[in-house]
Amino acid sequence: MTTLSLQNLITVPLHLRRADTRQTTPLQLRRDGDGFTVVYDPDRSSLGTAVLLARALLSSEGISVSEVILEGHEPDLTALYRAASKLLLNVEITSGPRITEPVVKLDSDEPPRATYFIPEGWDLPDALDRLPAAFATARPEVARNLQWIEEAKNDTGGKINQALDVVAVLILETGDPSGVYDQMLRLLAQVRAERETDTVPAKAA
Repeated sequence: MTTLSLQNLITVPLHLRRADTRQTTPLQLRRDGDGFTVVYDPDRSSLGTAVLLARALLSSEGISVSEVILEGHEPDLTALYRAASKLLLNVEITSGPRITEPVVKLDSDEPPRATYFIPEGWDLPDALDRLPAAFATARPEVARNLQWIEEAKNDTGGKINQALDVVAVLILETGDPSGVYDQMLRLLAQVRAERETDTVPAKAA
């Protein structure tokens, strides 16, 4: 997998829609303008599986999904998926006995991936309301740093929002805020050194 950095991070929106007719494959992923679109066959692939596979395919190319946008789905489900995706969470609606209320769980990968598990039949607007607290419980350090980034965006009047958004995605992807900040400082020092070199007048022969 491509190592994420401030220099090579690519983030794109991912749109999902159900296939109108039976496809030759359970899902089809294609570039669509500035993002990607997945058309999936609901008879052969669940929505959650389609999102998970699309994320994995794009990640293998060094591309991170900035948000998941459902097309032609129920409004409550669409809102839930979009909010969860901005926290790089997969969503799984489960009938298993272990999940009795909405909860965010991390897997054993490195860096860990997170899924928002919701019991089948649970009120989706309520699950959306519970999402921030569930995320903060599962990833407290990441949640704190995301809050600081949001506060910084307000304090700077939106002047560096794009750069801060990149930092936020890196923190979510790596789960290592300190490492991201160190990397950012090294990159800024490198840019400053290159600019200073470019502005030094050449010595006369």
